Amino acid sequence: MNAVSPICLTDLVPALRWSDPAAVGPVLRHARLIEGWWNSLPLTRVLDIAGATWLAHSLARLAAEQWGHLELGEFLPTLRAEDVDLDDIAEPVRGALLATAGSWERLVSATPAAVAAWGLPESCGPIDVISTATWRAVNPFAREQGRMPAPSPALMVEAVRTLANWLPASAPEHVHSALAYLTSATGADADEADTAAEPPPPQSPATRAIRTLRALRAQRDEEARAAAEADAAAASEPAAPAAGAARALRRPAFGPPKGARGPAERELGRHPLVDLLEELLRTWTEVERTVAAERLFATDPISIRLLADQINVDLRDIRNAQRTVEERLLQWLSSPGGAPLTKHMRELSEQLGAATTVDHVISAHPDHPVEVPSLGAPLWRVVITLFTDRRLHNGWLVADDPHRMRWQTRELLGDAPSLTDATLRLGRIGIRQQAVRAWLLSTPGVSIRDGHVLVDPTIPVEAPPPGSGGSYGSHSDPVLEAGGTTTANGLPIRRRPGTEAPRPEHEDRPAPPEPPRVAASARCFRAPDGRWWHRVDVTADHLNGAPVTVPPGYATHLGLQPGRLLCLTAPGADLLVLVWRDQPAFDSLRPLLRRLSVQPGDRVFITVNGDRLDARRLPAADMSGHSPTGRALHLIGYTAPAPTDEALKILARRISEDGDDSQAGDPHALLEALTRRGDTDIAQELRPVLMTTS
Repeated sequence: MNAVSPICLTDLVPALRWSDPAAVGPVLRHARLIEGWWNSLPLTRVLDIAGATWLAHSLARLAAEQWGHLELGEFLPTLRAEDVDLDDIAEPVRGALLATAGSWERLVSATPAAVAAWGLPESCGPIDVISTATWRAVNPFAREQGRMPAPSPALMVEAVRTLANWLPASAPEHVHSALAYLTSATGADADEADTAAEPPPPQSPATRAIRTLRALRAQRDEEARAAAEADAAAASEPAAPAAGAARALRRPAFGPPKGARGPAERELGRHPLVDLLEELLRTWTEVERTVAAERLFATDPISIRLLADQINVDLRDIRNAQRTVEERLLQWLSSPGGAPLTKHMRELSEQLGAATTVDHVISAHPDHPVEVPSLGAPLWRVVITLFTDRRLHNGWLVADDPHRMRWQTRELLGDAPSLTDATLRLGRIGIRQQAVRAWLLSTPGVSIRDGHVLVDPTIPVEAPPPGSGGSYGSHSDPVLEAGGTTTANGLPIRRRPGTEAPRPEHEDRPAPPEPPRVAASARCFRAPDGRWWHRVDVTADHLNGAPVTVPPGYATHLGLQPGRLLCLTAPGADLLVLVWRDQPAFDSLRPLLRRLSVQPGDRVFITVNGDRLDARRLPAADMSGHSPTGRALHLIGYTAPAPTDEALKILARRISEDGDDSQAGDPHALLEALTRRGDTDIAQELRPVLMTTS
């Protein structure tokens, strides 16, 4: 025999013992619960009847409306014993708490009145935040506790009411049945009926917007709505659950009727490349397929942390799944099973040339526009992702630096050749005939007139950096093997660091230029433990959310490639995105800067370990009383005093690849190295001292 806990709601909420039943009754009244149930009915029984969602929402209303001066930890003492990570709370409440309270402890120590004054975002009101806390207090008494991130009961109730209001009468019966189930499970029907005569509770902006839309809709279409309500009453009467204490909660059939469902299987054989890839994907686990669809082959890959929250899987499992997927793809492309797709990509690479439009990629094969069922993405998206020696740039799939290719195009066509001659010349840089006209018309300063190609030199086009023989991100991409490693069938691939690459059978192309190095990058400094830190000189624009650029060498050091993005987790679980478009940059560091209380003029030093970003703030200070070497050391984040000789050794070690301080003995070489890497501010501080001593 199962024992029932004798704890009632007044034991959980001591404030109810001193509350007027006439005041709390309208909030806690439920059609299936006896009058004054909070004094006598076991809490587990209450949750069986009304549900944790309804009770948590009601307690949140009670705290906000009648106990606004009482801390949540006093209103619900069990909250103080809860150890809650904000990452375990669902959005949008999680984001609102991170931006305001910052921690669970501060939320528990706050009063509802204080929560309302926090300046919460429009998507999340005070009731939504408070009901998330009350859920934590109520949920342990439920017979089956969920393991998902805690939702906001207030938002759940409002969502069900919105669906009920906007659901048309013509909706299928199984849809009405699903809504009836949700309404009963959340108690939204009882809550709305019992509070109809009471003053409305504090509403979030989202709630007010929804109710405004309801009023406008009713005013605009009263007659049609009256007819729809009459039809809905007749149509939904058999499906509506019985009212009263005898009403039982049942699980309806949420899916559409069997006759309305689509074909179970796609016709095989019509698209052999899609079938081949789908056959591989079906051997993977569900998590691996999800990682492939949402991170590897998605148009906008989502972060690992967000994906873990969405599918309720541990972060380590997501990372392991991605590693497994990449390794399996690599092995499969090199195996006989993947040979048809590898051969297709090799032939496609030759057909498309060095630059082609996405439209040409899509139309290059009948299978390209066909969706791969397990990925929910067309095959062409998979193909361009597997082309690791190419990247998308403004609608073009290019195998070289697009700016360099534009510059070469104008150089080749400066004498106004005919279109036929221009086609032959552009073939030298890999532009195929089918892409010539589109390429010319998309190149700044180039036009076609009377069968000739004209170049206007007054229109600027970004030229490649002088003296570089190649482009980073194409054949010189650091994640590609140095010798142009390919699969057994000739497909360019990338390998994880530490894996042994097969030796190429022949070397028939020039060695690619070296990728930018972090040791040669401005504002990048090596710590004694070997980690590289990058200095950000904070401005007001950065605090307002402006992008923060980083040197290509530092981005390369982190493993980022042109055209890709890197998601990092900052202190406080803030998600930061480093993306390489025209240049590598953080989309915004505002969450991190706000957490560190950074002001304009401060310096922030950041470093990355795996997918974790660490940061240190160096407040702005008056350095006029410091020596030149002290000011130089301050620019690398070193604040301790040091004599000149030691300061030069520290500087030399911080900008060298392996911590070597030999440059300290040659002041001119040290100044030249600092200037060459772009640290002119440090060189400017040191120059008067070094010139005097030399």
